[in-house]
Amino acid sequence: MPFLSRPAIRWSVLIALWAVVGAVLWIGLVQLFLLALNPFCHAQLPGVAKVQVVSVDRNPDSQITDFATVKHHDAERVLNLSKAEAAELRPEDEVWILDAWYADGLRPTQFRLTLLRVLLEYPVLLLLPAAWGLWRVRRAKQVADAAPPPPVRRVFTDDFHLRAQRFAKPAAEKKDPPRDTEDS
Repeated sequence: MPFLSRPAIRWSVLIALWAVVGAVLWIGLVQLFLLALNPFCHAQLPGVAKVQVVSVDRNPDSQITDFATVKHHDAERVLNLSKAEAAELRPEDEVWILDAWYADGLRPTQFRLTLLRVLLEYPVLLLLPAAWGLWRVRRAKQVADAAPPPPVRRVFTDDFHLRAQRFAKPAAEKKDPPRDTEDS
């Protein structure tokens, strides 16, 4: 029996996958809600770039973000990073940067490239493995529900009695002699 064909495992996997889908939809709705409330927001192309840090500067107007001046190819750019990520950077460091899909003045516009950050900024990417998992579970259920193949018919012969016939008396001797009846 395949792993996903067991009902308890199949239901556990289904619940986990639908929880992922629900979380992705919730994060997407929250992001859209925050975008709708922010009039200074504008969309930008998402991107990934390997940059070299030139300097890290404090942003006196924000308690959330700091500036980092970086060199990308031959051009210099000023990134708007979170204070924690900017504090980790040193001049001459080479880091991978992820650009958010929208820019506003409230939150960082660029982030250090990590798997967690990609999933938080672009949660829709999680729907692809979730859809694949739901397809696999559905396929396993179809296999489990399919009619089982006809059973293999096995005939067991009882040779115990046949072997015991070796010790039987011949048929002529088997006849019981007549009993004597007492006449009184």
